[in-house]
Amino acid sequence: MTRSAIIRWSAILVLVAFWELLRQFDLVNGILLASPSEIYDAFGKDGAAFVGAFQVTLAEIVTAIIITWSLGLTFGLLAGTIPILGMSAGPIMASLFAIPLIVWYPLFMVWLGIGPASKILFAVVSGFFPIALNTMNGVRLLDRRYILLGQSLGATRVQLLFRILMPLALPSVMSGLRIGTALVVIGVIVTEMLASVQGLGFWISYHRTLFNTGHVYLGMMLALACALLANWGLSRLEIKFGRWRELEKIDG
Repeated sequence: MTRSAIIRWSAILVLVAFWELLRQFDLVNGILLASPSEIYDAFGKDGAAFVGAFQVTLAEIVTAIIITWSLGLTFGLLAGTIPILGMSAGPIMASLFAIPLIVWYPLFMVWLGIGPASKILFAVVSGFFPIALNTMNGVRLLDRRYILLGQSLGATRVQLLFRILMPLALPSVMSGLRIGTALVVIGVIVTEMLASVQGLGFWISYHRTLFNTGHVYLGMMLALACALLANWGLSRLEIKFGRWRELEKIDG
């Protein structure tokens, strides 16, 4: 184990010990803070229910991410390469994104009920705008000579979009994906807390009303795990598609 890893794990252990002592000596009200041992006890008591809820929430998040990325990237690329579409859609999307999106959820519940479909739709709407806007702006700011070069080499429109424009606009695209993915995770969990009969958000809200703080913190930890998994997947994708930039720097 490296020195940095030892320091990192030591810091985590000290933090957990301090967290536990805060509750053991009753320095913080138990309604406000659950100790690591209380979270562990909650898992031992209702771990199966929370694991099932974690699977439901993760499935909703993954489904929403796939749809959101597909729609956001495709629309952003098209709007960035078609001037008329970009000029007309850009201001509309920016205006819609400025509206608090949570006000849309009651409408989604009317359409799709309180099941997973309404959660996924809300998450898709939440994450679509930053991905589409960042992708569109990243493509629009590129030098047009790259497009002329691709056309002169006989590249089709699809090849221009995904083999020339997308890699060049990668920093802006990744920025949009990070914001959009975070909003997808937040959207799923928040809507589960508002109206649901399953998922982590439901169990967090349920145990909050019963003042079962250990269970609430257990749900929060699992929700954080969902966010970390999404961020890890995005980081791996960024490393994979950003490798050519590192090679370019080495060659230069």
